[in-house]
Amino acid sequence: MGGEAYRVGVDFGTSNTAAVLAFPDGRVRPLLFDGSPLLPSAVHADPEAGLLVGRDATHAARTRPDCFEPHPKRCVDDGTVLLGGVSVAVGDLIGAVLKRVAAEAERVAGGPVSEAVLTCPVAWGPRRQEVLRSAAAPVFGDVTLVAEPVAAATWFATVAGRRVPAGSSLMVYDLGAGTFDASVVRSGPDGFEVLATRGLPDAGGLDVDAAIVEAFGETYGVRDSETWKRLVQPREPADRRASRTLWDDVRAGKELLSRAAHTTVHVPLFDDGAPLGREQLDGLAGPILERTVAASRAVLDDAGVAPADLAGLFLVGGSSRLPLAAALLHQRLGVAPTVVEQPELVVAEGSLRVRPAVKGPPPVLPDPSQSWPPPASDLIGESGQRRRSRRRLAAAALALAVVLGSAAAVVADQLSGSTSDGLSRVPPALRDGCRESTGMAGATRTLTCRAKGGREVTVVLFADQAAVDAAYQGAVREAGATASEGDCGATDSGEHRYPATGPAAGRVVCGANGDGAFSLVWTDQRARTVASTRADAADAAALRAAWLSWTGAPAFPTAEERALVDVLAANDCARASVADLDDFQGATAGVRCDPQGTGATSVSYFRFGELSALQSTMDAHAAVAKAPTGVACQDGKAPGFLGSRRYDLRSVELGALMCHPGPRSTLVMQWSVESLLLAGRATGTDAESLSAWWRIDSGPPVAKVVAAVNARAVPAFPTTEENALLARVPKRSQVDCLRPSREQIRSNVGTEPVVAVVCGPTSGAQIVFYYQFQSQAAMRRSYGTEVRGNDDCTKLPEGFEGESPYQRGGVTGRLRCATGEDGNRRLIWTSDQSAIQAFAFRGGDPTAMIDWWRHDAGPT
Repeated sequence: MGGEAYRVGVDFGTSNTAAVLAFPDGRVRPLLFDGSPLLPSAVHADPEAGLLVGRDATHAARTRPDCFEPHPKRCVDDGTVLLGGVSVAVGDLIGAVLKRVAAEAERVAGGPVSEAVLTCPVAWGPRRQEVLRSAAAPVFGDVTLVAEPVAAATWFATVAGRRVPAGSSLMVYDLGAGTFDASVVRSGPDGFEVLATRGLPDAGGLDVDAAIVEAFGETYGVRDSETWKRLVQPREPADRRASRTLWDDVRAGKELLSRAAHTTVHVPLFDDGAPLGREQLDGLAGPILERTVAASRAVLDDAGVAPADLAGLFLVGGSSRLPLAAALLHQRLGVAPTVVEQPELVVAEGSLRVRPAVKGPPPVLPDPSQSWPPPASDLIGESGQRRRSRRRLAAAALALAVVLGSAAAVVADQLSGSTSDGLSRVPPALRDGCRESTGMAGATRTLTCRAKGGREVTVVLFADQAAVDAAYQGAVREAGATASEGDCGATDSGEHRYPATGPAAGRVVCGANGDGAFSLVWTDQRARTVASTRADAADAAALRAAWLSWTGAPAFPTAEERALVDVLAANDCARASVADLDDFQGATAGVRCDPQGTGATSVSYFRFGELSALQSTMDAHAAVAKAPTGVACQDGKAPGFLGSRRYDLRSVELGALMCHPGPRSTLVMQWSVESLLLAGRATGTDAESLSAWWRIDSGPPVAKVVAAVNARAVPAFPTTEENALLARVPKRSQVDCLRPSREQIRSNVGTEPVVAVVCGPTSGAQIVFYYQFQSQAAMRRSYGTEVRGNDDCTKLPEGFEGESPYQRGGVTGRLRCATGEDGNRRLIWTSDQSAIQAFAFRGGDPTAMIDWWRHDAGPT
């Protein structure tokens, strides 16, 4: 049968269900439902078609909302649900969703898939578990239930390859649509066990949606209380459809704000668009997320685990995408959370990798509670003025294999005959003269090889990444090393990732020993090995150079580093320190450049492979610095030089900016340019000087930023309509043009439909917005009919305040000039013939501004 040896892992969620299929050859892939890996958990009891699920259910709910249950998981205790006047068993609702999963699994596998692993909240008792099991058994037959945090932790330890040494603990922060759970789990020889868990039944994405709707009610309820009541307390079918549309748009807008700063939510019945920004969302979601963070801290106390002792803090569940969640966790617990690209799929795939219960003794893994490797005698000397423990890195290097007895030497071609643990897992440069020895518990093989030049290297092979991590952490403890410090490629001590550019291949620890030796221990996460070697202290530089050649460290600049320097248009750049690259997790390249201009004493730039990694790093750094969200610091005047806020270019959001005090009385500015997947960090000693440098000289060139923003815009800028508008903008004012943000458009011209572009800086104004209206009447409605005087701006009225009609070269319209409290001038003008209205901000001298308007800006 086609489905034999296939298994399906299912995460039945409040709003969505995710499922992953495991193939007989070990491959796994998410099942797709109507092209998406997420199947809405909704069910619709259609009087004729029966139980519809997923998008079919949400579609049918438009005409019969009374037959619709969007969240069956929340009904697990109810027994039955009334849909369209008919009582339907909750088990039938759950079973209908699982049948859709089974049908898609059968389609992909070519036959029925009878083995399923389903996840459930760890707090569910036997009765709730039985509801889920009973609903699944008729669909699949062989059903196993796994606790959600165990599945999530297993995913991070196996699929993501994170280091979770045996005996260590980690936290799973699971923020879904309907509920929140925080769990502390511990890694053991048989997998993960739950130490403690706390849940909140009323803290999830749906509750954030409700807070947004309530906030909208403060505006629309005042405008028309009866219409708003129809939306939030619908009774008629038409109102139920409108209410469902509102909640759907609120959810979509909230999800968009995990990637953007602003959006607009359609409000049915009012036929209006309500603006929603990231800062507003943070304010509404904050109280809910603060409760989840408090529960996370409490569950750590329940488990008796300190935040600093966690091996990881992992975010799962679709609502964990809220940027504020990671920021608050980092700020309150001091632990940088790990965020993944698709948190909705983590639990489903992890369930398939949970180790099944087996008879007999568990496999032996290294015990991190004991000293590893076993202590050797007096192998540590002094480091600076501080004398460390006598157990040193030399012991880790020499005893890495924990040789209990020497086996007969084996020739290289015999070793390479092993298909799983042969020389293919040893770097080619280290394969000379390999011999095999009895190794440590948990290792599959220990090889001692000679590198080119005769250096001897011990390579220990492991079956899984957890064992590799446990072994390496033992070596780090023996060395007394501090994580993410130093540079083993250039100095005699350190612990960090390697190589110093590109994706990380593993980690390395090095140190000088009291017996006159210099030792290196490093991991290869792809090969699942730990290797070690040593040399006399006088030969340390040569060993470092050899190690760099073995691990494939490329010379500067690599193609990625060259591309980064080219984007920056910078001079005098060198590779960033490996410790800095370690600090910017997810970065694939980093460079240090001589700062241009004055105000900054140093500057480094980092290029990322994914936007989510860049945003997570920025959020984590802001949390560590305790930089308050929403505090602007680009002028250097933020109290304590401490703040974090999104920043923009002519209303178009570019990324995040953070300021905070640094070590040794320095000041630090860190920023991201998301369209270029770029982060920068600069230091200085004077707040206003450093801020001025950032505004003028931080790079990359504006033209390259604009090009990247426009290329990533949806749709790409400019469209045909925007090109037509640009054709009416004088050439000298077509400078680095963009599509303005929706909030800016609304601020300037209201809700009238327009085509919009923004350009600048020009000789007359820093920022110029052009709006093409659908008609002259629409333009006049936006501009307003009120006559604001008859002072001709072209005659430079007192205070540069005036408004009057104008006529030039057959073009007519109105021209308004004004001066703000900060001294910045602005012009606003209309063109009756083309139905275009323009706004020029941050102008300078009135004479120059009017001259620019006459020759290089308008009339259009």
